Amino acid sequence: MSTRSDLHHHRFCVRVCRPASTSFWVWAAPVLGLMASGCAAPAPEATKPRTVVVSKATCQPTTYPDVARRQGAAGQTEVELEVNAEGKVTRVAIVKSSGSTPGHLALDALALNTIAKCTFPPEPGFLSGTGRMVYVWRLEG
Repeated sequence: MSTRSDLHHHRFCVRVCRPASTSFWVWAAPVLGLMASGCAAPAPEATKPRTVVVSKATCQPTTYPDVARRQGAAGQTEVELEVNAEGKVTRVAIVKSSGSTPGHLALDALALNTIAKCTFPPEPGFLSGTGRMVYVWRLEG
């Protein structure tokens, strides 16, 4: 519910930004000119989620954890992430773990930490968006 001062301020902004008559504007402009800049139109409300595409451009590559290498741990870690309109990662969660050994847990932790540090281009005017990334862990050679 609006207070009386809110209603008064609202009427004031409408008059200064969109005067009812030219004579009011000529009289009020010298007195209220500095206050008119506070009457900007409200920003449109975001209605669509932003796009989240994970790539080498948005996330840094990882190195295989030593404990996982020693144990021969391999598999896939599926991670879900949420990115806000400014391009910052705001939530990261494991959807599917690579396994339950200490080596696999190290792979999962590395996936979470790597995704949390990703940076995405800003998309002002959009809601947060979600995406998924699958890390495929494979020892070669």
